[in-house]
Amino acid sequence: MPSARRRRAVEEAIIRLDFATAQARADQAEGEERTRLRDLVEAGRMEAVARAEQLAGRIQAMARADHYEGLLDLAEDPETEPLLNLIPPEINRGARLHLDGALLRQKRYQAAADRHMKNATEFLALFDPKAAFNEIKKVELRWISDAQRVELHALVKQTDQAVTEQIELEGRTAEVIREHLGENPDSVPASSSRPGGGSKNPGRGMGCLGSALMAWAVLIVGLALPL
Repeated sequence: MPSARRRRAVEEAIIRLDFATAQARADQAEGEERTRLRDLVEAGRMEAVARAEQLAGRIQAMARADHYEGLLDLAEDPETEPLLNLIPPEINRGARLHLDGALLRQKRYQAAADRHMKNATEFLALFDPKAAFNEIKKVELRWISDAQRVELHALVKQTDQAVTEQIELEGRTAEVIREHLGENPDSVPASSSRPGGGSKNPGRGMGCLGSALMAWAVLIVGLALPL
């Protein structure tokens, strides 16, 4: 193999953190070229080991700080595993334990998010947007996947529409009642407008509906999911 090609093959193997291949390529050379390539492999190995030790330290620090988003990023980084393989087994195991713990927690929260969104969908089918709203609030946003975020966005829009339709329906119902009482003021006892005796004015119920809508708007902002 030509010298330039062999050096390029060694350099590419070092970049991939494949030091066994890099060493094998270097050993195929002869004389001064072999010495230069072996030195190149050793320098690359030492630099990678230093990076691996820094990585293990970062993982430990993130675990102590409960920085699970950072741990998840490292767990999904294709360079993490080959780097950790360069450090002593006990340090490697400790780092992997934290990464596996973050992945396990993510799976638990994503499974819970699926359950809450399924429940919310069922409540919407039962025309109960308030219960759907309560299920949506239980979803832990920082753990969900991109696909779940899209699903949740659609569910928020459906629930928002259901809340709006319910408010409009109750508003129209209250208007009909007010018109009816205007024509027949003595036809309905004052105490019968609310169970157990309540407001004499059916329209006052819209105050509660307005509060419900405001609470929903706060949730939309908290979810950072534009409608």
